[in-house]
Amino acid sequence: MASTLRAGALKIVLEPFEPAPWPISLVHTGQGILPLKLCAFLDFAGPRLKARLVEVGV
Repeated sequence: MASTLRAGALKIVLEPFEPAPWPISLVHTGQGILPLKLCAFLDFAGPRLKARLVEVGV
């Protein structure tokens, strides 16, 4: 969607009525050693989530 907005193919018409963006956090219990699957997910999701939020202008 962000690329089509930049290209001018789409236009936001109700922008004044959009809700404020919510902060997003990846949270875990932090007890003991993190499971390998959780580490892999955080390593995978964190940078992609940040890049996507920058892309859409949040």
